[in-house]
Amino acid sequence: MGSCQTDNHSVTISNIENGEKLCYSMPLIKGHVFTKNGNKCINCPTGQIMLHHYNDKGALISTTEWPVVNSEFKCLVSLLLERNYLILEYCGIQLKLSVEYQPRRTMLRVTPVYIICLGHDGLFQAPTGIDNTVPSACERIALGARLIQSLTAEKLYEAKVERKAFQLEYDLNRSGPECIVFRSQLPVKEARVMDPRELWEHFGRELMMSPLGNKDRKFLAFLSCTRYCPSENEEPPKTHEDILSRMEAHVALGGGGLAIFGSACLHTWPRHVAEIIPRFLNVNKVDTRYFMDDSCYRGTYGGCFATTLGAVCHELGHTFDLGHTPDGIMGRGFDNVNLVFTFRTCEDNESNSHDGNQPVSGPIYKKLEQHSTIAFTKVLNVSYTVSSPIKRLRNKAEEDVATLSNGSDRNNSDIGDLCEANQNKVQIINRRNVKHTGRQNSPQIQAIAKDCTQWSKNCAAFLSFHRWFNDENRISKLSAAISFDERQNVMSSPAGVRVVEVRDESGYVLSSWQFLESGGVLEFALPSDALSAQSINLIAEDSVGNIFRYHFV
Repeated sequence: MGSCQTDNHSVTISNIENGEKLCYSMPLIKGHVFTKNGNKCINCPTGQIMLHHYNDKGALISTTEWPVVNSEFKCLVSLLLERNYLILEYCGIQLKLSVEYQPRRTMLRVTPVYIICLGHDGLFQAPTGIDNTVPSACERIALGARLIQSLTAEKLYEAKVERKAFQLEYDLNRSGPECIVFRSQLPVKEARVMDPRELWEHFGRELMMSPLGNKDRKFLAFLSCTRYCPSENEEPPKTHEDILSRMEAHVALGGGGLAIFGSACLHTWPRHVAEIIPRFLNVNKVDTRYFMDDSCYRGTYGGCFATTLGAVCHELGHTFDLGHTPDGIMGRGFDNVNLVFTFRTCEDNESNSHDGNQPVSGPIYKKLEQHSTIAFTKVLNVSYTVSSPIKRLRNKAEEDVATLSNGSDRNNSDIGDLCEANQNKVQIINRRNVKHTGRQNSPQIQAIAKDCTQWSKNCAAFLSFHRWFNDENRISKLSAAISFDERQNVMSSPAGVRVVEVRDESGYVLSSWQFLESGGVLEFALPSDALSAQSINLIAEDSVGNIFRYHFV
């Protein structure tokens, strides 16, 4: 077989530049292979691109293969600290790429934790033949956390803000484990009769009172003793509510300093990078006589992996003060995270309803069953929202201008968001009679991305300036207090106001403004019509990540 001419092929990367510095260790690399014969040639019948990974001394670390589909490829690589050299090779044509992995200068981190209750062996529920040991659980959780880190950064980049991510414990402490085993004093029998709120509140307190308790940590926790318990001789469940009624120690709640989850679908998660794509594409059916199906009605192992990974990303978003959105990751758009790493599009999947890897359409109409938030101090301040709203306590005007590590204190589980941005001129009448131009979002659903997964614009802006997504070397952080003049409805910060949201009593965003220009705005007067509704909440963020909350009555 003859070799191809060099001008028959070209390899390009679309999302990462040569020499780029990343704060996270497992980037998604996307690109194209162009040939005169389509995405394959006579010498590449399998349509695979090779990724060779070298350290800074030129030693080969790994070689992996990734599919080329319709001229596109997506790769994941586990970077070493400092400089990494990557060579992408297709039919003899090579593209060289240098990428540096350097965690940010911060002590703020997300700590993955595997919680084992007193009297439990730590084995998570899994089919026969699946390694469900404690080390296996920790590997799955650690890799999932890195996937979420990569997903978060990539979707911020696609939202036209800087590519940023939270830091994981292992990013900042290479001598420790990637996932910490936490042995709880709560007996397993008690855990299995507690409801999600009770589990979340208990483990929040226990973690914070333990040696791990630290205002610089947010915990990403999984509970080992979750169990799916269908009764013998009963019909398989037909709805997700039926499935939940058969669960013990199942939880999926996030906010403040803790996002906590059950482990019933952890067996569908990968342990190693090479397993990620096959796990997403696994169309084997879940046998609901024995195991939980949390796939948003897709019924497959791959669907369970996608939905539960997306749910973890969603609930972790609540710990970063995000509310719910009509669509996207903070709505019900998190079910489709598999499409970020694979090649099916929303349209492809909609046209093939028999494929277990199909997406969930119309995410705004999918009910989010339970959402909570917890504020981690030594004395917990907890609010909780379920599908049937309950009345929550409201604080009067308060500043959330605590130290850099306490950006989530006393937050509520705020729902709502606005997606489709309209550029509107907003006249600001404030004490200096200044006019500002702001971006106001109207409550419309933005166009769904090709992979059905995105941060809405206000969420992207909020994360971009959040303290957990930026360096800690901001000396002016304590003097840059964000404040609100309730007489004139003026929000101000010497650091510059960046995001302002008005939310109704349930937490749904009625109006949202983002000021992404250099420095933001020193003052922003809320239009009177934005405050016309009764019992609304105001949340704002400035350039150094100070967060302010106020309740109108």
